[in-house]
Order: sequence, then structure tokens, then C-alpha cells
Amino acid sequence: MSAFYEEIDRTTTGAATFRSNEATQGPWSTEMQHGGPPSALAVRELERLAPADGGHIARFSLDFLAPVPVVPLTVRTEVVKPGKRAQLLAAEITAGDRTVLTARAWWRRQAPDLVHEVPDPASAQPFPDPDSLKTDEADDELSRHLDHGWIAAMEFRYVSGHAATPGPAQVWVRPRLPLLAAEPTSPTQKSVLISDGASGFSSVFDFRTHLFSNLDLNLSFLREPAGEWISLDANTSLDAAGGGTTLTRLGDRGGVFGYCMQALYVEPHGAGG
Repeated sequence: MSAFYEEIDRTTTGAATFRSNEATQGPWSTEMQHGGPPSALAVRELERLAPADGGHIARFSLDFLAPVPVVPLTVRTEVVKPGKRAQLLAAEITAGDRTVLTARAWWRRQAPDLVHEVPDPASAQPFPDPDSLKTDEADDELSRHLDHGWIAAMEFRYVSGHAATPGPAQVWVRPRLPLLAAEPTSPTQKSVLISDGASGFSSVFDFRTHLFSNLDLNLSFLREPAGEWISLDANTSLDAAGGGTTLTRLGDRGGVFGYCMQALYVEPHGAGG
């Protein structure tokens, strides 16, 4: 595996088609993608549409309309609301004739020293540096079961908790592969690629006994992240009727840079009607 995707076509109207590689596979099926790669692919195309400098993606909101198969994907984008200070951008990804996800992003202009900084209080108690932590190995039954596709394409260094242990988790993550071959993955693309895994890091149930699938992915960025590592402080809450929410604080070596929220649908395997 050299990358999550390869670009295979781009039309004069801006629609682009990408080959989906093995690294995009999710935990539920080798034929379906993890939510992180197609979400990051949408960000990549939205960043191409946004102004080239002077700002960043301030909010990214995505809805999964169907499971994303490991097949070629086509991305279309548009500017919904142009503007000098902020622009609203939209993306749609299709697999064949089916729309599998839609996304919107607010691009926000930045100006140095415009106001004084008010950091998240959690920045005063940063995670241990990732260089001081050991890389997680797939040395338990559940981890070995999940060690393919997106999970195998990531490096994890846990501060507390673990994907194989139900409950909250604090973890540093970095991709082992670029989103596209021979192209650097932008900090925002990387954050989205990783953040979709938050509900898995802080899972309450075993993947083998329960489905807990996120219906959406919502990120708010105080600033653009920096560096190769992204930290996640993730916690999942459940309602007995099958509702779930994962709330995650996102950081880098400079402190907290943003937040992620996911709405979940949770049920035992085989319970769906």
C-alpha cells in the first residue's frame, strides 16, 4: 500500500475520480471503507476550491448517506456562499450512481494578532509527548482481528484507554501513508482522516458483538493543526435505546486546536430490522 487513494480522472468541470486502495478498508467489512479516508478526500477537494492562502477550514460537517464501498469514488464540489472573510463550500462523493456522503465546510480568513488568544484550558495539561510513548502493537485477539485497512495504515500511541478496552481513550495517532500517492497530506486532511476513528478508540462495546456506526462527522477548528501527530481525547456516551455520541478534543504538540462530535447508531449484531 502506497496511499489511500490514487487520482485517475479529473474533468474540466472539476469532478475528480479516485481509485480506492486497500488502506481505506474499515473494521466492519473489507468491502466497505472506514469513514476517515473518504471524509479526508472530501476535505482535500474542498481545500482545492478554497482561497489559496490567508485562511483555513474552520468547520467541517459531513453526513454519511450510505456505506462507502471500496470502489472508485467521484468527488464534486461547489462554492455555496462566496465571501472575503468566510466562504461556505460543499462536496458530494458518489460511488457509481449512488451518493454516499455529502459535506460542507466553512473557510475562514485569518489575520495575525487580530485578537488576544484564549486557549482551551486542557492545553495547560498537555498529553505526554508522543516520542516518549511506545507504538501500540496488535498483541491481543481483538486488535489482531482489526489489524487491516485503515487501522493497519495508522500508528497509535496510547496515553490512556485502548480500542480493545471499553471506555474513554487518550491517544496520539499519525498516518503511515499519505492520502494520495506522491502528495503531502495537509494538516486538516490528516485531522479528519484520523478523527473519524474517535468512536472506535473510545468504544463502549466490542466490535465483534456490536455495531456502533457514526452517522456523521463534525469538526470545529480553532486553528490549523501542525506536525505529524494528532492527539485525541475521546469519550463515548450511550442511551439504552441505541443512541450514542462521541465527543473528542483534538490536539497537537502546541495544544488543543479543535473538537470533533459524532452521532452514533448502536445495536448488537443481528438486531437490525
